[in-house]
Amino acid sequence: MLKIEKLKKIKSNFPVLVGSNVIPRSICKTLIKEISNSKTFDDMIMGGRSRINKGSKNFNNYIKKSKTSEKLFKIFNGKSFYKKIESIFKKNFKDGSWANSNLPKIFNQKKFTIKKKLNSSELQKMLGNNYSNPKVNLDIDFSVSKGGYRLRPHRDDITRLYNFLIYLTDIPKKNGGSLTIYKKKAKKNLRKSFRRFPKISELEIVKEFTPRQGTAVFFQSTPNSYHGVKRFIEKNCSKRFFIYGSYALNKPVIWKFNNIPYYPHIIKNKKKMLTSFHDANYLTIPTTN
Repeated sequence: MLKIEKLKKIKSNFPVLVGSNVIPRSICKTLIKEISNSKTFDDMIMGGRSRINKGSKNFNNYIKKSKTSEKLFKIFNGKSFYKKIESIFKKNFKDGSWANSNLPKIFNQKKFTIKKKLNSSELQKMLGNNYSNPKVNLDIDFSVSKGGYRLRPHRDDITRLYNFLIYLTDIPKKNGGSLTIYKKKAKKNLRKSFRRFPKISELEIVKEFTPRQGTAVFFQSTPNSYHGVKRFIEKNCSKRFFIYGSYALNKPVIWKFNNIPYYPHIIKNKKKMLTSFHDANYLTIPTTN
């Protein structure tokens, strides 16, 4: 059902694995049908992406009614699969690459990242300052996007270790909707600061992935893992069906590059917003309240 041995290392500025036909086309078509049969979605974000999110009552109902989605979810939501992904990244990206300072020992199947509206002080208090002995969990959503969907260049939450994307439909290149990887233009002081939402003028494109049915992209959520989605134009093509997931800690990740630790710093903001919308920076200076 899931052929992760097809995942291969690609040339990028942060660890990325890509594989074609990781999920057979027949299963992709079944998953599309199951998502299409869902009468309710949890939210619509980014100009046209409708999601069924792990942790919601709607997700639980969807999984009960959708046998293929349930089988796939159970694979992703297991410690054995997580350890396989961890092992594949270690094998492919060794010396001179990014590494997590505090490896999780416990996989929590029932946990999911809670999305609350908090200001930066409340978010820092919730996360705390003790980042040792973290636990890891799966976050996942079954999604469909219509025309207008786009995602600005960014790095994901400071609690994430690995992200993955599985395309269920073929989208012509001219219609956009491609996952795009970026790197910083400047070479001077390249690793001194990693804001979560950099200016587009600071970035240049490294690689684009046009949606191809059955293709999977896995990448480490390192401080420099800038990525986005080009605007999707729904014209003479199908909607963009996909699965997006991540393995996240219950505490922020402290990353190391060449044994130099990088600590997350939440940018102060009095405005209450979803935890996933908060800006943060990675610096070599330890985090303090």
